Amino acid sequence: MNRLRSLPPALLWAPLLGLAALALSAATGGLSHSFLDPDESAHYVNTLFIADWLRAGCPSPMPFARDFYAHFPKLSIGHWPPGWYAMLAPLFAVLRPSPFGAAILLAFIAGLPALTIVWALDRVGAKRWGIVAAFGYLLLPLVANEARYFRIDQPVALVAGLAAIAWFRATEKPGLWRYLLFGALTAFATLTKGNGALAVLIPALDIVMAGRWRQLADWRLWTAAVATLLVVAPWYYVSFKISAGGFNYTPGPAYAWLSLKTDGAALLDTLGYVGLLAALLGAMAGWQEPLFRPIVRLSIAAILATLLFQAAIPVALEDRYVLPAIPWLVVLIAIGPVATAERNPIGAIVPTILILAALMPFVADLIRQPPKPDIGAPAIAVQMQSAPGIWLIDGRAGGEGAAIAEAAYADDGRRAIWAARASQWLSTSDFMGRDYRLSVHSSAEARAVLDRLGVRGVVSVAEKGQLAYPHSRLLRGAVMLPGFVGVDQRFPRGAGRSLVAARLVPIRAHPELLSSGSGSADVASMTKAFR
Repeated sequence: MNRLRSLPPALLWAPLLGLAALALSAATGGLSHSFLDPDESAHYVNTLFIADWLRAGCPSPMPFARDFYAHFPKLSIGHWPPGWYAMLAPLFAVLRPSPFGAAILLAFIAGLPALTIVWALDRVGAKRWGIVAAFGYLLLPLVANEARYFRIDQPVALVAGLAAIAWFRATEKPGLWRYLLFGALTAFATLTKGNGALAVLIPALDIVMAGRWRQLADWRLWTAAVATLLVVAPWYYVSFKISAGGFNYTPGPAYAWLSLKTDGAALLDTLGYVGLLAALLGAMAGWQEPLFRPIVRLSIAAILATLLFQAAIPVALEDRYVLPAIPWLVVLIAIGPVATAERNPIGAIVPTILILAALMPFVADLIRQPPKPDIGAPAIAVQMQSAPGIWLIDGRAGGEGAAIAEAAYADDGRRAIWAARASQWLSTSDFMGRDYRLSVHSSAEARAVLDRLGVRGVVSVAEKGQLAYPHSRLLRGAVMLPGFVGVDQRFPRGAGRSLVAARLVPIRAHPELLSSGSGSADVASMTKAFR
């Protein structure tokens, strides 16, 4: 009991917040056995790769990576940094969770950014308000939606929030170790995902708003900055040519304005006009009180850092990229009634009503949230496992990835399955699926590819009744020719069908072709990266 009391008060709420996020995801049908979002399967395979490398005794990494990629070509470390995967890998090495188990883990983690809300309100003597606001945060549509996905945007929000807290503590009592802790968390945020580098902007914005110019002369601050750069820079120097392939825009004023409009719309969809107004009123009320002003300033710095970094770096425009700002907006919303009550207890009623009014539509939306689709990936992987060899997986990036991720789990490190991507062998494109062109033009030509590779079976996923690509029709025609037997089955949940077809007679596999063969640009870039 004494040890529990010595922990930071906010940390004691981590299990309940995590379980609340998990329960909410489960109750709204957010947990699925199939990773239908393309990023989910990539993040899972990346984590499993490092876990299997640990389980194998840490052999030479590049040959291991080449072999792993040949078997499960969703491996994409380089497009994403390895920090989060490396942290989860020991757990994955011991437990080796299925995609469904991994989804449960991330749904739990999705509740942890709310700890920053509990911490911030506790700092101003309003711990109870912080707890209520933290659970309210979990109901916000963007937050609740991201708890349904095995993606790394919630972890970025968590680590960037911890970095902001570390910065606050360093400004309260400057010291080398406190600055280094902020630097370590900033480095980890950046190595979790590129936009985690937004934490770098928080000190600059905080110093400007506070006018603490003397802090810039503190050698300990710059020592931590150099140490952080030395950790992060080598990785991005090595991986930039791969990750830059995912940039969809050109930097400049036009992109910055488009980004700010997009992110502003995402915040509006998440909090509504009432919620944004409550945040503004909370910031104004808190700024007038010396006790609240440092937390208000930190909150504004974190929000601006999120928006400015996204406006400067033209990776993509996605609503979920504003997640690091959401906990701090909730802090400002909660500070409103607390700060107002300091001066006028009755006046706190208005912002409290605003907060409750802002939450009501989101609760109604959660009730109407459709269940997450499930293609039945575990059953597909069982069929693949029963006929080991090369399997050609066809589908949009989500369906294709769901089958590959489940196959990687079912293979259990044996490397008996090669889950080749049909999009890499029957067509050409870049990493983002652009510049698509067919490389076969008939079912007979597609069948020739299957025979040349020694394909043991085929999986073709059609979501919402639509074949994924033009080559999907050719592939399905190829397995209708003599020598294959297949079953076309409905998704267990959601609209769509999956065709699983296997050869009647086993064929000799030619996995040596997988590392040398297709015309897709992402195969070439990943193969080059592993040399």
